[in-house]
Order: sequence, then structure tokens, then C-alpha cells
Amino acid sequence: MYTYRQIFSQAIKIAWQNPGLWVLGLLVAMLGSSGELELLLSSYGFGGQGLILAFWQGLAAGGLFTLGGLANSFAVFFSNPFFLFIFILLVLLVLAVSILMIWLINVCLTALIDQIINISRGQTLSLASGFGLGLVKFWPILGLNVLLRLISWALFGLGGLFILFDFPGSALIALLGFDLILILILIISFIGKYAICGVVLKDWKFKEAISAGWQLFKRNWLLSLEIAFILFLIYFVINSLLAFYLPLILFYFLKIYAGFWFGLALIFLLLFLTFIFIQIILTIFHWAAWSIIFVLLTSKKATLVSRLKTGFRRLAS
Repeated sequence: MYTYRQIFSQAIKIAWQNPGLWVLGLLVAMLGSSGELELLLSSYGFGGQGLILAFWQGLAAGGLFTLGGLANSFAVFFSNPFFLFIFILLVLLVLAVSILMIWLINVCLTALIDQIINISRGQTLSLASGFGLGLVKFWPILGLNVLLRLISWALFGLGGLFILFDFPGSALIALLGFDLILILILIISFIGKYAICGVVLKDWKFKEAISAGWQLFKRNWLLSLEIAFILFLIYFVINSLLAFYLPLILFYFLKIYAGFWFGLALIFLLLFLTFIFIQIILTIFHWAAWSIIFVLLTSKKATLVSRLKTGFRRLAS
């Protein structure tokens, strides 16, 4: 019988002791692939988003894709053909880089999950093998990630409609509706997590992965919530400490190296790299924990059960 402590201990060892996984972790982190952690944080306004998605969402938020924004853009472009050429070239370049990064990130996600489980079974790290599997599993993994994002955005958009209603008790209904939608998004995130692991580790097909992921969540919904809550606390505490101490360290060195710009730039770079490195470790730790849990839950023997369920059984007996 496995315990949560054993799982998290094994996950952090895999993340820390295998530098070969760090590149994979960096690329996966760029997509914001923390699943339910990202959804929980972003829903309350202080979560991180994937860099690629954030870039295009920033353009949309700036009004570029509105009718007025497009009309103004076309007016400027056609009045200056050279500017139009440069803009189209830049857009095509950004689009090409985005497509390349999306391809690479999804391949790396498959490779990361595959190699995490191989390492947990005592095998040696093989990035070539992981990338090979990532190429084979690219389309179902991409499809699951896109489907998860679209459903989550649609539900968030539906939650925004509650704000438009104005009648007695509308604020309470809006709050309850938002919480209900957040629960639905979390459930979808769990199903997506299990489905992705199933595609990589069990060779599930796209539709089979969604169905099997749902069944796996139904059988282990309480355990899934417990794991997600623990991971959320770990993620939140570590990033809160970083948000508090890194600026203090930077301000301390600003006083010491006032006027010495090279030293300040070096300190800032070191702090930035420290932050990035910790996010990489957290990303690998996150996926290692879920991958190991998936393997345990899909094994023939019941080797992992909910702590709360076990506690209630003991109290009842």
C-alpha cells in the first residue's frame, strides 16, 4: 500500500536528480501545463498562463481582433505598404514560432511522462526514446490539451454571463454559479490529466482516453481532490515564498551595488534563473506525482486509496 508521502518523495527525487528532464520541464511549463493548479490560481486572478497563449490573449485584450482594431490596422497598413509587409512578416514569424513551440511542447509532455515512469521503474533516462514516443502520440495529446482549454474557456465565459444579470440575489447566484463552474472545470482537468497519462502509458486512443479518464475519476474522485489540494498547497506556498523573498534579496543588492550596473544585472539574472529553475522542478514534480498516481490507480491491485476515505472507515469501525 502506497502513501502520499512515498509518492511525493519519489516525485521530487525524480525531478531533482534527473537534469535530463529539466529541458522537458521547461518546455512543458511554457504551456502553463499545471492543470488544476493553473485553473485554481488563474480563476482567482493571480495564476500564471502559458507564454504562447498569453501572447495571443494579450493581442486580443488590446483590441487588435475587434472590428475597430482591424479597421484601424488595415487603414494604417494600406497607407504604408512597407509597414504592411513588415507587419505580415512579423505575424507569420510569430505564428510559425508558435506552431513550432506548440508541437515541441506537446511532444515534450509525452516524453516527460514516459521518462518519469521509466525512471520510477529503475530504468535509465532516454530522451531519444521519449521524443520518439512524443512524435507518435502528438495528435491525441494535442487534441486533449486543446479540448481541455476550449471547454475551460467556454465554462469561464459562461460564468462571466452571471455578472450581466441584475435582480435581487443575483450576486449570490453569480457566486454560486462561478463556484459550480470552477468545480466542473476541475473535474474536466482531472479527466484530462488521466486521459493524457492513459494515451502515453496505456496506448489509449482519443475517445477511449476521455471515456476511461472519466471512469477513473469517478472511481477515485476523492483521492483526486486530495492530491490536487496537496499539490496546490505546495505550489502556492513555494511561489508565495519566492514572491516575498526574491524582491527582498533584489532590494538588498540594489543598496549594496548602487551604481554598479553590471553587478545588479548579474544579481537580477541569477534571481530570474532561480525562479525559472524552481518552476521547472515544480512542473516535473507535478507531472511525476500524477503519472505515478495514474500507474497505481490503473494497476490490477488496489495500491492507493483516499486518506479521507480510510480515516472515515476507521472512525466507523
